[in-house]
Amino acid sequence: MTVLETDVVVIGAGSVGSMASWQLAARRLGVVGIDRFTIPGPFSAYAGESRVFRMVYAEGGHYTPLLQRARDLWRELEAASGADLLTVTGVVTIMDDDHPDHAALLRAGRERGLSFEVVTGEEARRRLPQHVIRDGDVALFDPQGGYLRSEHAVFCALQLAQRHGASFLGNREVRGLERRGDRWSVRTDQEEVRASRVLVATGTGAGPACAALGTHLAVLPQVLTWFPIADQDLLRSQPEQVFIRSSHDARFYGFPSADGWTVKVAASIYLDEVASTAGPLTWDPRHLDTVRSWVATFLPALVPRPVRAVLCADGYTADETGLLGFVPGMDGVVIAAGFSGHGFKMASSLGAVAADLICEGTTATDISFMDPGRFMPPRHTVGSLPLGAAAPEHS
Repeated sequence: MTVLETDVVVIGAGSVGSMASWQLAARRLGVVGIDRFTIPGPFSAYAGESRVFRMVYAEGGHYTPLLQRARDLWRELEAASGADLLTVTGVVTIMDDDHPDHAALLRAGRERGLSFEVVTGEEARRRLPQHVIRDGDVALFDPQGGYLRSEHAVFCALQLAQRHGASFLGNREVRGLERRGDRWSVRTDQEEVRASRVLVATGTGAGPACAALGTHLAVLPQVLTWFPIADQDLLRSQPEQVFIRSSHDARFYGFPSADGWTVKVAASIYLDEVASTAGPLTWDPRHLDTVRSWVATFLPALVPRPVRAVLCADGYTADETGLLGFVPGMDGVVIAAGFSGHGFKMASSLGAVAADLICEGTTATDISFMDPGRFMPPRHTVGSLPLGAAAPEHS
């Protein structure tokens, strides 16, 4: 079996793995990235053209440092690649005035001193003619939000990593991660790669690793949909913004048109949990009935019949918060996984934090709430980190 030597092995070349590879290679470390799919991959969590970027974040103000660093890094990636990746359109979140997201957004914005604006009633209807605004709805505007071109961003990060000397091995089955003296050995079905440090960023394939750390990773597919524009004049009457509706009876989000004739609108509903995304998934077309009804009810400028659908999937931990940090008991091994549906907007900073930990052993960005050991009993460590179907070991 061929044996390769490098400084860092990155297992998983998706959203976070690609960004970490770029950051590590730019810091002049040797990087070998490994993925179970082609690189970039066809069954990726970042599929479907775009992802929302927000600064006023209902999940909590503790994410603000990561979001601020991510914004700066997206601009750095744009400058280095020459691509347009982050478009700031503003994000409007339309909610029932008593919806928990309303209070959460206000709290997150105020505690971090972020810019935002809240409007209701006729003012909201005037500013949002493409939306149905009901009595009792509240619209919160986040002027620093927008959207990311997710697939293009991953491609650019991989290209830059290669430009800095990184290499990638696609269509590989990782069969083992074990200590060999002062090095880690990553064995695939085709070769062995040895390095002093390892990043595990296996996305929806991180279930066994998460189980070793005490949490179940629920892999939940989501169908993304695109709807034709029926009334171009209505959409052109106001600047296009990313929009989110968080109502008691409807949860969806959407983007400005990327092709001039459709709008991406995705329902915040998921298919049943799956064991793997290692191949195409099937779903019942009736799954689209809900998002079709919401488009018909709330977005009068669109034809409520989707003309395109793309499947993606995310991995959710028990507390819907990612695992980012050193694996307890495995010196030199960092995990970045389980970001629970809200990782891509921060993928650039999550990758940079992983690179900080690998290069320096610490990071200035607060990630304490993502401690990979938080689900384990105190002082317990992991004897091995399974990357296939192996059972976890604790000591």
